[in-house]
Amino acid sequence: MKEKDKKSLVKKIFLESELEEEYTRDLNVAFTLSLLLAIGAFLFVKGCKMESYKPKKAQETVLEQIDIQTQFEEPPPPPPKPKVALPEEVEEVESEAEQDTINIAETVEFDEDKEPPPPPPPKVFEVFDVDEPPEPVVNVQPEYPEIARQAGLEGKVLVEAVIDENGNVIDARIKYSDNEIFNDAALAAMRKMKFKPAKQKGIPVKVRIIQPFIFKLRR
Repeated sequence: MKEKDKKSLVKKIFLESELEEEYTRDLNVAFTLSLLLAIGAFLFVKGCKMESYKPKKAQETVLEQIDIQTQFEEPPPPPPKPKVALPEEVEEVESEAEQDTINIAETVEFDEDKEPPPPPPPKVFEVFDVDEPPEPVVNVQPEYPEIARQAGLEGKVLVEAVIDENGNVIDARIKYSDNEIFNDAALAAMRKMKFKPAKQKGIPVKVRIIQPFIFKLRR
């Protein structure tokens, strides 16, 4: 290595060591100053007294009462209703004697010799309305009309009949017939029949029944 280069290297090393020493010295000085400033600030704050803030002049609050009057316009009164003329009421004041008096209507003259009115006819029940329906005691077969026999005619007749409280047939009429030639024979047989009377609550009553009659030739 040349002598010149050795000198430069030594000079460079020397400069670097000086810079390092200056940096360390400056850092120590800055740290010391910072510490002193912190101690001084602490001592200064500790010596100060903290007092609450007091205003120089007390504030007075004044409440001013404001009278607010709300004016409402009253609606005009409704027009008067038209007067309707009513008939004068006449109050009848009865005297105490008239109020206590009871007016009894005159009795109708009663004629002992006059016969009383007949009682209303008894009700005729339907056969499905009674407790005990009528039962035939004397059953009569109708006579086959000779004309119908000769003509070979057959038929069916329904006779509607009323049975009284004694079991007698008091009324009979044709309800249905497929050939009028058998009507008279069916009615005649119906009128000759005898029944055990129907009963409603244990009492004999009139009842309406339908009795069929079938006319059929023997082969």
